[in-house]
Amino acid sequence: MSTKTARLTHFMSLIRQGENAQVEFKSAAVRPENIAREVVAFANTLGGSLLIGVEDDGNITGIECSLETWVANISRNNVIPALQLDVQEAEIDGRAVCLITVPKGQDRPYQTQDGKYWLRVGSTNRMATKEELSRLFQQAGLIHFDTSPVADTDTSHIDLKAVDYYYRSFYETNFIDLPEGEQHSLLVNTDILVKHENHWVASVGGLLMFGKQPQRRLPQSSLMFAVFKGTDITDELIDKKEITGTATELIDKTVSLLQLYIPKPSTIEGTQRREVMHIPPKVLREAVVNAVMHRDYSISHRKTQVHVYSNRIEITSPGTLANTLTLEKIRYGNSAPRNIFLVKFLDNLRYFDGLGRGIPMMLKTMQERIGFEHIGELFRLTLYFDTRQQP
Repeated sequence: MSTKTARLTHFMSLIRQGENAQVEFKSAAVRPENIAREVVAFANTLGGSLLIGVEDDGNITGIECSLETWVANISRNNVIPALQLDVQEAEIDGRAVCLITVPKGQDRPYQTQDGKYWLRVGSTNRMATKEELSRLFQQAGLIHFDTSPVADTDTSHIDLKAVDYYYRSFYETNFIDLPEGEQHSLLVNTDILVKHENHWVASVGGLLMFGKQPQRRLPQSSLMFAVFKGTDITDELIDKKEITGTATELIDKTVSLLQLYIPKPSTIEGTQRREVMHIPPKVLREAVVNAVMHRDYSISHRKTQVHVYSNRIEITSPGTLANTLTLEKIRYGNSAPRNIFLVKFLDNLRYFDGLGRGIPMMLKTMQERIGFEHIGELFRLTLYFDTRQQP
């Protein structure tokens, strides 16, 4: 197939789809500011394709001249920061059509010249809410939600004995024996306490690592654990639990439950019968640590879900991959921490080694029995049981 034919086929395929979350049609009379808005919305979301010379109903009306330079100027002058766009043109039924391919932006969030941040929602665009804008900045690594203040909290919401255990384990310092002023300074300097409206309050990460019953203030931080008899969420429910506690407690409790419910086929070695887990403990631990450490805690209406089926485990975390990470990049150890506070403290407590080896280790160990996917604003890790092992 020639390049010209392939391009025409691609154009026609997009037009047949109609307008959707990643396809938009515009007539040739469209104004530059409208193009900029579409580009910003696509770049702030998942990217998309913008066809000029096509009406909303898919009718091809065409363009009168090449738009490549015009589009480049819009991208350079009307989109902040400037974004590199791919512009192609093709003739369909004697009419020229321009296709602008907008990537998922690497420098999000993008805004139009008038300072507005747009998002693509379904087949329409809308301005980002305060929460969505905060999430965009967080995904870009410009702000970190885990160091944000939690209103109406104070030092009494922090378990000072847990802080003491941390300092004795990592720094060999008896925090609990320090004068109150020095304790306060350490809590502030480590972002366990942060300033909010002229008061010192607990940070999100402070509560998650050292809080007394952190789910009272951060209900989204618990994990929903469920075990099903079959391979589908509609199958019989065997067990269901809401796992609560600090970040380390969430990890330890979840790993223990997984080890309890994962089938353990037995093999005969000589005269001995030996149980072998379908999924190695180090893979289970890495998967759960990642789910707790990297989820987006600013998404307050969703909790991390851990589902055990008869053939697999699914761990679904709120939040897509942060910053410029992709499903392909994480396979090679690339990382862009969303929660720098949690990363620091969990690293110090030896819950992971901070070298980016976790995903490559899981891939090497599990080989084809592992899967990663984005589902809207969610990230899902799937670990499949070894069907070669008979229970």
